[in-house]
Amino acid sequence: MTIDPATERLARLALAEFGLGEDARLEFVTYRENQVFRVHDDRHDWALKLHRPGYRTDQEIASEAAILESLTDAGVRVTVPVRTRDGAHLARVNAPGAPGRVQQATLQQWIPNAGPLGNSSRIFEGIERPDSAQLHDLGRLIARLHTHMESNGVAAGFDRPAWDAAGLVGDHALWGRASDLRVLDAAQRALLLRVESQLEEQLALVPRDARHFGPIHADLTVENVLVDDSGLILIDFDDSGEGWYLFDVATAYFFCSAHPDSASILDTLLGGYRLERELTEVDISPWHSLLMARALSYLAWSVDRPGDPASKFHEDVLLPWILDGARHYLQTGRTGWDEPNATDRAASAGPSTQMKDHK
Repeated sequence: MTIDPATERLARLALAEFGLGEDARLEFVTYRENQVFRVHDDRHDWALKLHRPGYRTDQEIASEAAILESLTDAGVRVTVPVRTRDGAHLARVNAPGAPGRVQQATLQQWIPNAGPLGNSSRIFEGIERPDSAQLHDLGRLIARLHTHMESNGVAAGFDRPAWDAAGLVGDHALWGRASDLRVLDAAQRALLLRVESQLEEQLALVPRDARHFGPIHADLTVENVLVDDSGLILIDFDDSGEGWYLFDVATAYFFCSAHPDSASILDTLLGGYRLERELTEVDISPWHSLLMARALSYLAWSVDRPGDPASKFHEDVLLPWILDGARHYLQTGRTGWDEPNATDRAASAGPSTQMKDHK
């Protein structure tokens, strides 16, 4: 895709803040929530992100970069942020021809020869299945992320949104409310309103102590996990914030919930997780509430994006599945989808894998 001249000028102003000159080559990668470009010269490759205006404050973006630096230092594989010439986590540049408009930009090291772990929609429809060894490794990697966050807590100046009851299903939920989806009929809307209300009550009761609640990725779909010759890398912390650690696990599993092999997939994912971190009965007790909240968030995301291909998939394919789970949840407090068992770590060795030990 050709980069329009105004965007290229803006990108090059940002690159100059990171010490990169006019000889650096720009290649468009994607534009969804933010614009992302691959930047390369004769020495290195980087990923330049031009952030969606007004979505994140400077402090929120700096907090995301600080998380990535902390995880990198701890040996958890993530995209590595690059600081500006002045040592800042982000660049602020004045948009050419748009007085008063300031563009936020960040730079990260590019991960070569890597591809996504899978495709969420194809997994949901049973067309493909994640590799078992990689799923096991993903469980271990998520657990390492959580253990590090629990041990280090929230750093001074940390400013990220909270994926708590209010952030998931409240009146001002971070991704909006599923009950506002335009394609719902009256009965479906009433159903989702009741589920949102019940979830808000149930999630308000879930412990928010350091063992269960802290900084999380919050968008751990297979597209946000890359695979290279050395293993798995977590990317796209754009929605990271404070939340329940179990929410990350529910996110990693949700698009597998309709797969014919869903139970085995969950067992494999949790087998890896339990090698690194214990999951007790208390830990997993909010599973169905968090899983349902995660499911509703995808419908909510679609409210402001009618016509988007992902929104169409959510409306046409996810919606019937989620409505069925919502009915079950109202009746039983469970989704009817697979759930983890509280087993000890020693019993969850799982398949042999190639994951490197970064401790």
